[in-house]
Amino acid sequence: MPEQPGDYCGPVTGYTGDKPAVFFLKPHARNPETPPRGKSVQHVVSPPHVFTEEDDGTLTISASIADTAGASTESDGWHGFLERGIWRQV
Repeated sequence: MPEQPGDYCGPVTGYTGDKPAVFFLKPHARNPETPPRGKSVQHVVSPPHVFTEEDDGTLTISASIADTAGASTESDGWHGFLERGIWRQV
């Protein structure tokens, strides 16, 4: 499981039924001002996300990774992309 901000693992199956999932800690997870939900390990599933394992072993996730989850409107403080293993905030 991810331990440090920016860590990710997956895709793995079994946690979300037959949908592959990627688990991660967003880059701001250990910042003091990060809301509580943003400090937790989060995940996205495919579909709706698309996971591309790059030739160099890194991962790209599309579309963007939102700052809210499910029906919640509470922001975790970070919205962006994982592209070739690099986090980019929008």
